[in-house]
Amino acid sequence: MRPSNISSADEGTFVGVIGAGCVAFWFFVIDFLQGHPLRTPSVLGQVLLFGREHPKLNEIDFGAVVAYTAVHVGVFLAFGIGLVALTKWAARDAVVRYAVLQLFLAFEVFFYGLLWLVSETTRALFPLWTVLGANTLAAVAMGLYLWRQHPEFRRILRETPLGAAPR
Repeated sequence: MRPSNISSADEGTFVGVIGAGCVAFWFFVIDFLQGHPLRTPSVLGQVLLFGREHPKLNEIDFGAVVAYTAVHVGVFLAFGIGLVALTKWAARDAVVRYAVLQLFLAFEVFFYGLLWLVSETTRALFPLWTVLGANTLAAVAMGLYLWRQHPEFRRILRETPLGAAPR
């Protein structure tokens, strides 16, 4: 597969949308199965953006849903653009691949740490397995896209596996 001709910003935007969509889908399914569709963005918007200590749990605040969704997508767009830049850099320099690995690991735990610190309500509503599941799904989807789009990255991993000393 030939690398695409799209810009890093465009590709990063697409990667970010993939990640944001995966996380949103994951939590929508969980909320739906629990009988409260859109509860996740409603509660997170109320707590993280509107500063409410006691968010409405059984009533959807659509303003909070819209605000949180906008921030969520914006953060993932920035993350996607940075990840594409880091992937392209890692294809040129084997040492940078460790940064990609560290970024994925930090991605896994950052949001859960934020939820743990912000509110007792968010700690109770979002157990570790839900956050790790969402972030793992997003990381795998974004990683697969980048793996397919960057044959030079695949080549350098074959030539110098992660953990081997660069030549």
